[in-house]
Amino acid sequence: MPDEKVLSGNQIQTYLRDGVLVVPLLTPAELLEAQRGLIKTLRDEYGVDVHDLEGTGKGLIDASSTNGAGGVLDVFYPKWKMKVSTNEKLFRMTCQLWKEAYCHDGECLEDMCSKDGRNDDTFKWHPFGAFDCDQGYIVGLTVMLDYIDRIGFRIPTDLATRIGNEVTKQSANENTSKKSSRSRPIQRSLTPHFDCCPETYDDATNKSKWRPIQCFVSLTENLHPNTGGFEAVPGFHREFREWTKNGRRHIDEDDRQDHPRPCVGEYTHINPTHDRKILDRIQHIPVKAGCAVFWDNRIAHGNSYKNDPLKCNDAAESEDVLTPSGARAVVYCSFLPAVEINRDFVSRQLTDFKLGRAPKVGDRWISQVSQSVTSNNVTDSALEKELTDLARKLLGLAEW
Repeated sequence: MPDEKVLSGNQIQTYLRDGVLVVPLLTPAELLEAQRGLIKTLRDEYGVDVHDLEGTGKGLIDASSTNGAGGVLDVFYPKWKMKVSTNEKLFRMTCQLWKEAYCHDGECLEDMCSKDGRNDDTFKWHPFGAFDCDQGYIVGLTVMLDYIDRIGFRIPTDLATRIGNEVTKQSANENTSKKSSRSRPIQRSLTPHFDCCPETYDDATNKSKWRPIQCFVSLTENLHPNTGGFEAVPGFHREFREWTKNGRRHIDEDDRQDHPRPCVGEYTHINPTHDRKILDRIQHIPVKAGCAVFWDNRIAHGNSYKNDPLKCNDAAESEDVLTPSGARAVVYCSFLPAVEINRDFVSRQLTDFKLGRAPKVGDRWISQVSQSVTSNNVTDSALEKELTDLARKLLGLAEW
């Protein structure tokens, strides 16, 4: 693959400094195609009409295995979604960030800080060794590794609450012999967290994969706080190692109470009491429709507590077809570096893709009680033939 630099020097420096980068990606035509694809998937597979969420929004319940957290939906393989997640420009951006922000020549941690202490690049170090930033592998094939993730479709908070109330009432009417349960919104925020375990970050053992950069592509405008958008603590990846060594405390903290340190796989919840200083630094990250958002996996992040949509006349000024619904829509997508730890992961992921079932590996919080899938997640030879040449290589279906 040609070494094309699609990110500017300033954009690279922003990512090195903040560990978060927002950059334009989709053309207007590509954005519209993805929006229409999402609308069709929600309508055909779940009976959800984005222009009548009040009447059809309860169908989102069946699309989520996260109990509505973050508006995350189990949509993996539709053609429009795969086209976004295997976008060539997105891939090249990721390659550039790997080269500039992460060790890839087998460097030692001790080598990443100058003797005078003025140049501290220790945040670039990881325990997974050298890798080619342009290539990876899977069961002997030379490929790039694509991480198949889900989508986000978060409806307004008030609407999620109303639908939750209706669902609870309907359930109570149908089960009069059972004690009525407390009404809950069908969706809620994704609270701030890390997608890594701090205490084992520098240890490559007992890991299923290494994904240093996380990413989503936004299909809707999200420029204002409290509208269901992305929130993060820019720059924390540079503090992460020292904070962990200090018992998940900042050096200037006087409270010596032990931190509970909860990790569920690679998911780490931000504790409201012990991590108050981190929570106080959480900020809204403005994102335009069609932009990609990259962030280091040591960045604390989540989405806003509420999704209070723009006023009708403000939303009407938007050119995209989803913003008037008040929902926030994103495609989660990222790539895996070509390190040894990722080989088995991608092999098993490819098996799930070929069988058309929800991925069983990774940190997607998916319950595996039921293996049934809806037709939007069923892949077959016809769908494989529709994939671009790059997409086939990214998924391990073809050699480079």
